[in-house]
Amino acid sequence: PSPSPADGTDVGACTDGNCEIAVTEPVTIRFPAPDDAGRATLSVTKIGPNEIEYEVKSGNNRSTGGAEGPGQGCLTYLRDRGSGNSCGTLDPTRPSPRPGAVVIQATTGTDGTALLHIVSP
Repeated sequence: PSPSPADGTDVGACTDGNCEIAVTEPVTIRFPAPDDAGRATLSVTKIGPNEIEYEVKSGNNRSTGGAEGPGQGCLTYLRDRGSGNSCGTLDPTRPSPRPGAVVIQATTGTDGTALLHIVSP
């Protein structure tokens, strides 16, 4: 069984840029972009047992991430001047805040439930 996320399945908890939720189907989440650059959008496009794919958009920046397999996931660092991705084996615990960046972490779950974290500075 997956650990219970702090905000359950409440996508609305992410609108302030800080949340930990479980997702079982494609969702779109809007949250504050880094450095007050408007709103950013996280779209989970595919989800299944040990699988997640997503896209992040902020201004003219766009980043995609995807992971397959048990214990796999992706981290996206969203900054006002671009973003970066890192995918692979991930601990499902909350990532640390980063100055000037919104950190997005998505980890797969064996039961088709993925764990999403959004952490703002």
